[in-house]
Amino acid sequence: MAKGIIKRYDFRKGFGFINDDKNDEDYFFHRSEWKGDGPIRRGLAVKFIIKDSEKGPQAENVIPVNGDGGKRSSNNKPVSLEDRITSIERSLRTWKVLSFLAFAGIIALVVEKLIQ
Repeated sequence: MAKGIIKRYDFRKGFGFINDDKNDEDYFFHRSEWKGDGPIRRGLAVKFIIKDSEKGPQAENVIPVNGDGGKRSSNNKPVSLEDRITSIERSLRTWKVLSFLAFAGIIALVVEKLIQ
């Protein structure tokens, strides 16, 4: 098995590239080839099998080295970019709803004052 580092990964599109330690070549991989139990993230050391495809060489059976599956830290904070973005998106949705309700309340107060 070849060893390398995840150079880039786009979780929204579901693919990325692994840089091989020995020959410094980049190999395409798809999330369906991920065999780890945690999130895929840049900089993670992995083992993989090189497979020739019609689009060029790519990695399959991508496994994190040393059992590092990219799990959460001990204080349960998200450590992957995917987890961080999901958390931020959730917070923004909440903020938008609360802002809308506050704005609607202000409009209601103004209208009430104008009617009186």
